Amino acid sequence: LAARGISGFSAMLNHYEAHAPLKRNITLEELGATGVFLASDGAAGITGQTLYADSGYSVMGM
Repeated sequence: LAARGISGFSAMLNHYEAHAPLKRNITLEELGATGVFLASDGAAGITGQTLYADSGYSVMGM
């Protein structure tokens, strides 16, 4: 619902999907799995990092 208040949000999502290396948007399930991983013992050594869950969009330098 919050995204509906952002003008052009649908166009932004379409842009990300077209330009991300995986050619799709991330799903809510994938985003949730990222959070579960960060809360798990497997992420115990991760500190002070920015983790992008964006289908690879951030590596494109856009």
